Amino acid sequence: MPYDERTINELQESADMTPVGIQLEVNTDIFNTVHNLIRQKGNMDPEDEKRLYYLWRKTIKSMAKIEIRKSHGLSMEKQISMLQEAFQIEIKYLPDQLFHQRPLKISKDIQMAEEKIESAEWMSLFEKTIWPGLTYGKTGNHEHPMAYIVVGQPGSGKTRMSASWIEEHDGNIIQSMSDNFRGYHPHAEQLTERYSTQCTFFTLEQGRFLSDLAIKKAVEGRYHILQEGSLLDVNHTKDLICFLKENGYTVYVIFRASPKKESWKAIHQIFLQQRLKAPGLSRLITKEYHDKACTSFLSATKELISQNLMDRLIIKSSKGLLYDSDDMPTERAIDILTKRMTKE
Repeated sequence: MPYDERTINELQESADMTPVGIQLEVNTDIFNTVHNLIRQKGNMDPEDEKRLYYLWRKTIKSMAKIEIRKSHGLSMEKQISMLQEAFQIEIKYLPDQLFHQRPLKISKDIQMAEEKIESAEWMSLFEKTIWPGLTYGKTGNHEHPMAYIVVGQPGSGKTRMSASWIEEHDGNIIQSMSDNFRGYHPHAEQLTERYSTQCTFFTLEQGRFLSDLAIKKAVEGRYHILQEGSLLDVNHTKDLICFLKENGYTVYVIFRASPKKESWKAIHQIFLQQRLKAPGLSRLITKEYHDKACTSFLSATKELISQNLMDRLIIKSSKGLLYDSDDMPTERAIDILTKRMTKE
């Protein structure tokens, strides 16, 4: 089993200190990464894929209900049971990479050497393995395709808010954000042989490359699309909205309004949950990166809102709706966001 008595006790204690939405957010990441690791092996039993999808969907449903205050979520006992099932599925196909493995301290030279991958290798892996996994249980060719772009600084709760839109379409939506591709790698076998893991070598640049591929492919197939981001590159987001609109999509932009101190606290809570549940996935964002993202997020938001490219603009906090452009609001969207993010 992945958890000894001490870890289970620590998980139970952490449940009293950590919002259940954050607990479940980490679980969805684990289920998704286990799925990706096994799918890349190419021999996953359809029943195991179905079970992993069920575990992920059950968690998403619970997150969505928490977001609209209709549930208290899943108990830690239930979460542990679901995670143990995912672990048992993982080790049927490969040595554990998530539940016991601690992230390796890799030198910059090794990291840079291993990151030199031709884009053609990623393209091949995407077409053969990643895209079929991404579309599992989903249908395209929608007459009126929807695109949801969920934005907020790291730790603000974008993933928890996204669960509501996934449920809006009963899971029938392509999630194109870069973190969704963790567990895939063109050199997976070689990296696992050398370092006992491959997840350590999945970079932000690789994730963005796959995210762009997924969006283009989803648009070709007229799938509903869900994308998350921090607006670190606002021009990329503006280009994305224009691209989607040109291809007949209705585009909603949903902002997660969260005070800076709350998102920083959430980052630590997420990290603790990762360390306890799946150390192989744990990664801590630095305060410097977080604060820089918060500053650039507000300035980028002003630019994005002023150009009014989207069909609908929504602002939500963890407590509910703050702004909806469809409701003829009297207060400016940027004023609401600024007030919320700078709240002490």
